[in-house]
Amino acid sequence: MKARTIIAIVSSLALVISLATLWQTHLSRFRPVTAAGPLTLRICRIESKGKGWYISQVDCRFSVTNSGDRVGKMLGIRMLVHYPGLPIPNAHEYFLPHSEVDPSSFKEHAGNRFAWIDKASLGEAVPFAILPRSSVSKHVVFDKRWDDPVIQDEIQFTLEILTDRNAKWVAVERWKQCLDGSAWSELAEVGTSIRVEPASVGDRESYATVPVNLHEFTRGKKSIPKGGFRAHPSHLVLPGKARSENAEEGRKKGSSGGEFE
Repeated sequence: MKARTIIAIVSSLALVISLATLWQTHLSRFRPVTAAGPLTLRICRIESKGKGWYISQVDCRFSVTNSGDRVGKMLGIRMLVHYPGLPIPNAHEYFLPHSEVDPSSFKEHAGNRFAWIDKASLGEAVPFAILPRSSVSKHVVFDKRWDDPVIQDEIQFTLEILTDRNAKWVAVERWKQCLDGSAWSELAEVGTSIRVEPASVGDRESYATVPVNLHEFTRGKKSIPKGGFRAHPSHLVLPGKARSENAEEGRKKGSSGGEFE
């Protein structure tokens, strides 16, 4: 009886292990892993029939990897915009996806809203499927109409995704940016953009100079000559015997009316 019991226990354990292995290798659910790059903020000023408003747009590139063994579905994406400085609890709004864009063409025309819509847009950011153990990359523009300027010491942007894994929106990356009066003027009146690094990368020390006065030491004390590299004529130096023979040959050519170089 003891032997049979031991055999039954071992067999049961082997079956459990086999089922677990099968689940991990062939039957595990869709498991999305999302990574996003920098976010770019732009403010477009629009006027029509004597009325004016603003279009605030942000764009970012992101990739979604399916680390599971079943096909997964990306059902939706959106950008949550939160205003923590307002005296209103949980003050926020959503920037919805306007278009998926071609990265190269969008980079060329990004400063002109109507130009990139015409030349870089690939259409609406529609749901898509991700095969097992594969990745999908997207570049999406999100926007929102603002009737008045938005001036805040801090605005938080959060990229959220909706998948068929569960029925709720999940935050996958965050960005923070100050939008004071000077920044607003630069964006809305000058037409430039602001690049915001994702919160997940932490402090970007690689872009810093340490110490701040480093270049006071690296510039050196010697004077810099004018005119760049100074080139001088060069000629081939021959060994003694070859030089004598070459000179003799040159004299013969000269006496017979040959040309010297």
